[in-house]
Amino acid sequence: MAQQKINDHSLLESLFEAFRNQGYEGTTLSQLSSLTGLKKSSLYHRFPKGKDDMTKAVVLYVSAKLHEHVIEPLLTSNVSPEIRFSKMIETINLFYCDGRKNCLLNVLSLGEAKTEIKALLNNDYTAWISALVKLGKDAGMCQQEAEDKSEHFLVVVQGALVIQRLTTKPLTFLKHLQFEQTNFFRLIHS
Repeated sequence: MAQQKINDHSLLESLFEAFRNQGYEGTTLSQLSSLTGLKKSSLYHRFPKGKDDMTKAVVLYVSAKLHEHVIEPLLTSNVSPEIRFSKMIETINLFYCDGRKNCLLNVLSLGEAKTEIKALLNNDYTAWISALVKLGKDAGMCQQEAEDKSEHFLVVVQGALVIQRLTTKPLTFLKHLQFEQTNFFRLIHS
């Protein structure tokens, strides 16, 4: 019998899309097997604890992408805060496909997500907030204003994703991203 093969990147992308679309509880091993092209036994060979190990691998994979493409660029002090923020907006818009793709943080924090997974997701949320706070302070905001605007921004991003999914209004996410891009720095430049 021929051994089934899939490279790690393709495997994690397939698992990511499954969990992103159906969440932890809504994703079955049969679906994961079908999406990845691997038999259940092959999935268990790579992930001995089943969906728990797969979920953790996906969260770590997405976390690495978030840090590389969103958080680290926000911390780059040799680029103006406005340009860093604008590039972050472009990146997250692409990542969420104009709001048509769910946020892993959103879907995995529902239901019976494991404590370890919630902790990993919380670490990413905290790192993103911290990077946005630094960006705000680099732009001249006081600590409290930077914290408030950073939290507000992530609430808007998450909320717009949920509302777009619920209402099927295709421009909700993009409209709110553009609004945030216009208003994040507004008070300090007036």
